[in-house]
Amino acid sequence: MNNRPLPATIGLFTIVGVTSVQVVATMAVVMPASVAPAIAETLDFPVSLIGLQVSLAYVGATVMSLFAGLVTRRFGAVRTNQIAAFVIMISLLVISLAEIAALACGSLGIGVAYGLTNPSAAHLMMKVASEKNRNLIFSIKQTGQPLGGVLAGLMAPPIAVAFGWQFSLVAGAALAFCVMLAIQPLRRHLDNDRDPDTRFRGQVFADIAMLMRERELRLLALSALTFSGAQLALMAFAVTMLVEDLKIDIVTAGLALACLQVAGVLGRLGWGALADRMRIGIKILIASQCLTIVFALATSTLVPGSSIVAVFLILFGYGATAVGWNGVFMAEIAGLAPQGRVSNVTGGVLVPTFIGVILGPLVFTGIHAATESYTASFGVLSGVTLLGLLPLLTILRRRRAAASG
Repeated sequence: MNNRPLPATIGLFTIVGVTSVQVVATMAVVMPASVAPAIAETLDFPVSLIGLQVSLAYVGATVMSLFAGLVTRRFGAVRTNQIAAFVIMISLLVISLAEIAALACGSLGIGVAYGLTNPSAAHLMMKVASEKNRNLIFSIKQTGQPLGGVLAGLMAPPIAVAFGWQFSLVAGAALAFCVMLAIQPLRRHLDNDRDPDTRFRGQVFADIAMLMRERELRLLALSALTFSGAQLALMAFAVTMLVEDLKIDIVTAGLALACLQVAGVLGRLGWGALADRMRIGIKILIASQCLTIVFALATSTLVPGSSIVAVFLILFGYGATAVGWNGVFMAEIAGLAPQGRVSNVTGGVLVPTFIGVILGPLVFTGIHAATESYTASFGVLSGVTLLGLLPLLTILRRRRAAASG
């Protein structure tokens, strides 16, 4: 990390640019789920299996997280973000070919790109953030995830209805290409710390070893494994739940998904600002996940004919909590990382995080097979979030004991 502070304009452009890459990365993950019924009809498979597509994307993300810190060090964090945007563009175009094999390959490619974004972004955010605003800065960057969901929800269903779902993916690919070009000017300012001599052989698992040496990082990773799984299950199955269980049309369901993601944006900003004010991010993570359980249980009470206002309000609360925790979480990781190793530590912690994401939709699919109800499945899923609270409570207890000792 450079000791010399960045000019304010470069800092602002960095935040906007990195957030934009996060937007298109999450958009690419969520977009197939936002038009899942249409894809399932074209490819002739059960719509509930769309969770497998999301899980496959995060298989790619998990594997790439092992390499992301090394890629960032060798090519630079800005170039790594550009590589991610390019892979997203190609992957969306592949999925638009409307073949099951293309859906699988494109989903895996999107995951590979997604795995590159967070470690490289964390590296860049530590150049911009200070101790006083770290939670908020990371939360602003993390708003790219729900904003990507908003974009997918607002853009994909209407385009799918008007022109076919393939055209919605082509539009997403064009946007990724534009973002890739737009962040190029940042490279000369921010990639001057790259090390072209960085080697990959023998170094892949060093980030995992770093994670295993630090107990608080291990506990954070365990919590994120459950929280991310619950979050992705919500993102992957919200539209399907509204269409299949509540009999809401797909365009309105897309708007509800956008509402959920807007709430995630506001939640991330709010939780991040509150964490900086209180100086205890762990308490904020605990509070947000307690509320996630409340809204998951509220979702399980929805039935056909439920007030559309009630549906939107519940999903808004669910989004603000289940989607709102990531910025504070990423700031906690960065705060524990050795100087200059943020991308490596982030990549290491994101491996179990993405494993949770892979398992989350699969677990939800299994729950749905047993309950035959998407709404009831969200109620059952609240138990997974409850398990994730235990490591956070352990961290809080340890820090209190250290402070009192």
